[in-house]
Order: sequence, then C-alpha cells, then structure tokens
Amino acid sequence: MNLTFSQNENADAEFLKVIKEYTLNEDGSVEYHYIKSLKLLSHYSFHRLYGETFIIYNTDYQKLKINSAFTIMADGKKVITPSNAFNEVLPRFSTNAPAFNNIREMVVTHTGLEVGTVINLDYTITSQAGYYPYLMGDEILSEESPVKEQIIKVVIPESLTLHSALTNIAGEPITETKNGKKIYTWTFNSIPAISKDNYQESDNRSSPRLIFSTSTNLESTYNDFVKQQAFDYSSNESMDKAVAKITTNKSDKLKIALELQKIVSNNLNNIVIPLQYTGFKCRTAVETWNSNQGTPLEKAILLTSLLHKADIQAEPVAIIPNKNFSKEIGNLSMFNEFLVRITLKNHGEIYIAPNYVNKQNLIFDFSGKTALLLDKSNDKLKIVLGKDMPSSIAMEGEFDLLDTEKLLGDVHIELKNNAVPYLSLYMDSSYIKTIVSGRISQSNIISSSIEKLTQQNTICKLSVEKDNPTNKQDGYLTFELPHTSNGVDSWHITVLPAKRSAPLEIPAVIHEKYRFALVLPKDSKLVSKLQNIEISNNVGNLLIRVEKDENEIIITREIKLHKKVIGINEYADFKEIMDIWNNSNFRKVIFKE
Repeated sequence: MNLTFSQNENADAEFLKVIKEYTLNEDGSVEYHYIKSLKLLSHYSFHRLYGETFIIYNTDYQKLKINSAFTIMADGKKVITPSNAFNEVLPRFSTNAPAFNNIREMVVTHTGLEVGTVINLDYTITSQAGYYPYLMGDEILSEESPVKEQIIKVVIPESLTLHSALTNIAGEPITETKNGKKIYTWTFNSIPAISKDNYQESDNRSSPRLIFSTSTNLESTYNDFVKQQAFDYSSNESMDKAVAKITTNKSDKLKIALELQKIVSNNLNNIVIPLQYTGFKCRTAVETWNSNQGTPLEKAILLTSLLHKADIQAEPVAIIPNKNFSKEIGNLSMFNEFLVRITLKNHGEIYIAPNYVNKQNLIFDFSGKTALLLDKSNDKLKIVLGKDMPSSIAMEGEFDLLDTEKLLGDVHIELKNNAVPYLSLYMDSSYIKTIVSGRISQSNIISSSIEKLTQQNTICKLSVEKDNPTNKQDGYLTFELPHTSNGVDSWHITVLPAKRSAPLEIPAVIHEKYRFALVLPKDSKLVSKLQNIEISNNVGNLLIRVEKDENEIIITREIKLHKKVIGINEYADFKEIMDIWNNSNFRKVIFKE
C-alpha cells in the first residue's frame, strides 16, 4: 500500500529510505533488521541531530551485528565507518541501576559528514527464543525529519496470524506466503517530520502508527504476562517490619495506604527501563525492595505487596491510551503507565501512583485512557474505561483595601473532580492553604476551614491578611488578582505561536471562575479600564468583566474549555481565548489615591 503526505521543504535532513524488518523464527527467536539511508541538508543536521546513531539492546539475550556502515559524501566519495566509531556504553536509563547493567547502547559515530552527505547504516539484532513472549511491534512511522520512503516488513511462520492496526493513517499491507512463511509488507511514501510544536498529545497519539502482534489476543497476552513470579506479591522480613511500623495503633486504611505509597514513591529511586529491553519481564517485590529502586511496574508490584500485608485490597493497573487499546491485538508495548488500585469500604476505588504522591484519586485523570487490572486471580480481562469528568474551580473573594498598607479579606472556594486535592487534604487539612496562589499566597492565610470534603466536591473558606498588598510607583497602586494553584495558570501554556502543525492537548477539561469584590480607599481614582469581554467559540468560553460601584470594584474572570484535544482547525479559537486569559492587563487593578 502506498500512502503519500506533503513534505517539509525546510528540513535539516531527509530519510531517503528506512526499512524495518521483523522475523519470527520457528524456534521462537526474533530478528530485527534495520536499514536507513539519511541525507544531511544543513550543518545543524550533523552537528546536533544525526552525527551519531544509538542502538539499545540486552546483551544477556540479544546479539547486535553491524552489517554495514558508511557515508557517501556530496562529491560521491564513499567513507567506510572505522572500527573506533563503534563504542558500547550504558544507556542513560541504566545508569546507577545494577540490575539492568546488562542493557547496552551501541553508539555509532558517523564520519565524513557535510551538507549533502548520505549516511547509510544496516544492522541486525537477534533475540534468543523465549526473550519475547510474542512478536510485538509498536512503530511510530514519522521521524524527526521527513521520510521519503519507509518499509515495514513482518515475517512469521505460516501457522501463525498477525494482528495489526494503523492509527492516524489508513492502509493495508501486501501479504504473501513463501517457503512456509507469511510476509506482511507496508510501504509509506513522503511521511512528514514529527511536529516540533509544544503541548502535543502525549504518547505520540497524533502520529501515524503501526501496532502488531502474533499473540492470539490481549486476553491471552495478559494471562501470560501476570503468570510471572512477581505477581505473587511476596514480602520479606524487612518489608513486613516497615508495614508493621505504619499500621501499629492505626485503623484508617486510607491513611495507611497513603503512608505506604510515600515509602515506595519517595524512598526508592525511580528507574525508567522500557519493558521491551527486559523482555517484558519484571523483578519481584522483594528484589525491588532490596535494590532500593525500581521501574514503575516493579514499584507498583512492590506497593501492592505492602498493601496486601496491611490487609488492604489492591491490584497493579496498566494504563493504555484509548487510541492504542484493542482486545484483538495482544501488544504489551501499549502499557505506558502503571498505577495501583486500592478498594476501601468508606472510599470506594482509589487509584494511586507508585512513583510519585498524587493529590487526587487518579481515576479523575482517566479521560481518553483504559485501565487494565493486573490480577492473576482473574483469567479474564478486567478493564475500567476512562470517563470525561471536567474539573471545576470557583473562587469568590471580598477584599478591603481602605488601608493601602494592609489587605483584609475572605475567600470562598469550591472545587470539583480533578481540581480537588482530596488525598492531600485527607492527610492534612491545612493543605487547603496552598490552593491560593499569586500575590496572595499561603503565608497570608490567617485561618481556614473546610466546609465539605469529598473526592467529587470540596468547599472551603479562607481568611486573608496581607501587609503591603499593592505595588506602588509614582503615586499609582497596583493590586494583582489571586488565582488557584491548580487551574489553567498551572499549565503554563503562555506562549502560543500563530499556527500549529499538530493537535494541542491540555491537561484537563475545565471550568474556572473568579469573582472578586475589591473596596478601594475613599476618594481613590480607578485607573484600570472598565471591561466587558465575552468570547464563545468551538473550544470554549471566556468572560472578563470589570465593573465599578462607588468605591467597590467587581472583577469577574471566567474560562471554560470543553475539549481536551484541540485540533489544528480549532487552534485559532483556543489561542483567542488563551491570549486574553494570559494578558497581564486583565489580571490586576490599578488605581490612584
């Protein structure tokens, strides 16, 4: 199948041809054959981008063979890559991780580079039988530079069936049977470079992608995966003592769970070793505990083991983006995050992270995701489909500036869904003071109370007292409006170019509203302009309003974004709203005494 896209004419380099061939042999061994021909079009391309190629492999189970490496210079001269240009090092993610020091990275330094040079590299990685449970592939078809032609070939025994899917691109492979082998070949032409835009969809979800597997289906793959010894959730004496120390004289299961989470997330180092380099296997909880470090999956298993010892129902969970989720394709590469689900009588199901301390139940962050429970006692898939649960923030403040040397006021805040730092508040109610940010901060909160606390809805009241609340210059006084620490401002989406080449993803669908009543000093003169800006378009709504009633100024700021992924055609609408929301002139009140 031949598929064509427009090319990037201003590229620093161009892949003339990329070939990736996967072969599953009858004995279960796998060969990965990679060939590339890359033309350099700028000095930047070889000084910063493509002067070296990095090949990662597991030396215990895989062998690397460099078939050929050379460059063709602009004048046609062929330069063979010398032997000292091949240097084996530890990948960065294996540094200070002894259990994974068998993983190596071959650094190929290309020679004879200049504008117009064509780099040629051909290598094969052969994996022992049993290293991979199945032949699985997850290919992002786009590269950092445009690709003139890319060929993906998968060769498997005739007795097997390949299950595959393309996302963000349409097409079918050419299939043939030869010498007892099934051969699947995809050919793509003129693939544009990966966009350099900021705030893109996570996990390359907007890129063209090919996923395939020889496993029967996801259920079969899941059952084999959880048969590993690690999913027995064993513990040792040291682990048992750590649990006993936390559980002694405590009956609150949620607080115990969160204390155990702190131990695993804060006291053990995080190491990010992609599963493909461990043969999709992981260490036991005891091995992870003894090494004082672990991958996200290993730490999820360890946390589950500790929770079980504390008599708390828990299971590790694999998170899969909906775009990549398929019950028909058993591909473990789709697991891109690991959490732990705990089930408690008074709180229901709560999802927590093993490698950081989350402030809220992570189920509120499941939009566009599917959670797969990793429990070997279940031989059937147990999944939780993410739901859209928009965040909501409403803040009302009444401030008195009659004395310009001191501000007094009260703030009422209502938070919903992912905006509620429920777990943090459950552990420490004073955490509510951190919600207010900006010119008024935690140190200015003299009292606080929580009127309602649930995972879905929290209401609180804060009393504020601040010395020198305004900036003074040449007789003008400026009061900067406060905001919450977990709203749109926390995303730091402040620099937006005129155009984009890829969809934009925001952290959450959100409705955020502020209403401030500010009493100015008597006889003062308002310098800020009265405003009434209203926008309603395809991605959301915005309201900026400044009103005056004698010496009281009423400021309303409201933003509502109802799409988490902003398409290229919708970007102008998003930029229109965000540019006004970020405008500093609409975030302060200026007056003159």
